[in-house]
Amino acid sequence: MSAPPEGLLLDVQRDLESFYALEPQAPVTDFLIPASEALGYPGGGSRTLVRDSGDSISVGLVLDGCVCDDLVRKDPRTCLDLGNLGSFCTLTEEVSHFLYLLFRASLNRPVSELELELQGEVDKYLTAVFFLSLQNEGAVSTRLKELMFRRYRLDSGLTPERQERYRAASGLAERYCGWLERVFLRRGRIGDLRQEARRFYRLGQREKLEAIAEIH
Repeated sequence: MSAPPEGLLLDVQRDLESFYALEPQAPVTDFLIPASEALGYPGGGSRTLVRDSGDSISVGLVLDGCVCDDLVRKDPRTCLDLGNLGSFCTLTEEVSHFLYLLFRASLNRPVSELELELQGEVDKYLTAVFFLSLQNEGAVSTRLKELMFRRYRLDSGLTPERQERYRAASGLAERYCGWLERVFLRRGRIGDLRQEARRFYRLGQREKLEAIAEIH
């Protein structure tokens, strides 16, 4: 089993912080919990753990060994393709959760699980877009949205409630990211895309859902 790809974790963290104009946080690698030591924690597989003590929150990140193996075997910073896209999305989503939890805590604002998952879906799409554009002279396949938001498989161990929440978040993100692609990416309006994504990031759940509902 490979060790977690710490360099990739840090690159994804700093890319998201820069893209969203966030205050730099402590390295996410400082909060890694080895999969071999995570058996006593809730859940399974890759996950972000959070404990709210009222005055502060504690976070930790677990990456499944299979995810680490995939990303060490083929570094997505060099080549992102079908062989490592799923694992890359998993890593990016966990880093996204880590940053979003800390961001909302810094504002003393709560965050729902749907909101967390929705932002994670958006973040993994945008991160993949920019990784792929760097590797393909700016080109990004229109199949990316389908691969990320439709051709996924949920863990059979998830409760029906959690499965429904993941499906809802994926559907909402597909609609929003499709709009970003159509209005900004395909027209080369990267600066405007960044401005819109930063605005969306700072909305609460109700405002996010309202913004997506208004998309035509």
